Amino acid sequence: MSQVPSGYLADLRGRKACLVLRSGVWIFSWLIYCVGNSFGEFAIAEVLAGVAGSLISGANTALGFDTLLQLGREKFYPIWEGRLVAIAGISEAVCGIIGAAIAAINLVYPFYLQIICLIIYFCLALTLVEPSCHLPISKNKQLGQLKNIIIDVLKNPRLRWLFLLSGTFSSASFLIVWLSQDYLKQLNIPIQAFGWAWAIFHLGMSLASINAHRIESFLGIKKATFFLVVLLAVSYICLGSIARVWGIIFIMSIYLVRGLSSPLILNIINQQIASSVRATILSLNSLVFRISFALVAPLIGAIASRYDLFTGLIMAGFLFLISGWFCWWQLVKARAFLS
Repeated sequence: MSQVPSGYLADLRGRKACLVLRSGVWIFSWLIYCVGNSFGEFAIAEVLAGVAGSLISGANTALGFDTLLQLGREKFYPIWEGRLVAIAGISEAVCGIIGAAIAAINLVYPFYLQIICLIIYFCLALTLVEPSCHLPISKNKQLGQLKNIIIDVLKNPRLRWLFLLSGTFSSASFLIVWLSQDYLKQLNIPIQAFGWAWAIFHLGMSLASINAHRIESFLGIKKATFFLVVLLAVSYICLGSIARVWGIIFIMSIYLVRGLSSPLILNIINQQIASSVRATILSLNSLVFRISFALVAPLIGAIASRYDLFTGLIMAGFLFLISGWFCWWQLVKARAFLS
């Protein structure tokens, strides 16, 4: 729940300030990980890491979109968001391999390496420039304004269903991160190969995100989002139906959906909201994802425990098909798609 106040704080005090604060808190939390020797210290580090994670909620995307808006290049947002997802995917792929190798020497060393990366992040955050088109929320309406923003979002059918569709895609793509490891294990794939599989999945996601704007140009946003809903559901169902090594291609297809959906959905959401409340509304979108995952993950986990992993995957596929299609159809009726 801290994500919504943090997004509101970014709109009120500045997106750059939140990102700089976030990096500072994050560095401190990882330092505690490195030197801590008790559960209490670990718990403090986890709390601080959670606070740092919430401070980025909405602020980074809002800063990026409003910068493009000020430059008159907002139509290029899907391209830049796709590149951002790609860079994140490639970084995670490379770090997965390097981190595993370093952890084999000493489990603490990856934590020190992460601190170095966070220091670089902090320095980069200091160089950011707040776009002038960002008009801060009036400070004499603080809590009342936040309440009104939430009410306005709930009353807006386009935003409401966009959030739920985004939550469906995000929950599905996040769920596979946890289930894929068990899937590989049940296929008797050596644990040593997990790091390479992780890298390949994220490279595929990166390739998809870079080309998200091309998919939108070719199909149109309405057909593109429908295609992603179907591909996501079919991939889960096929993954649960095929207990063979080559079934891994369906894990890859889910990662492709992950790479494609983020630039497309975030672009539609950004087109619906004002600059002054962008970070707040984007943080609401993140909150919907967290709630969605908190509801879906235990359900699929319970099914997998009661029956088996493959049954859980099939049920997840049907669940995502129903929820994704219903949200997409509501968006069609609300005329949320421009093409």
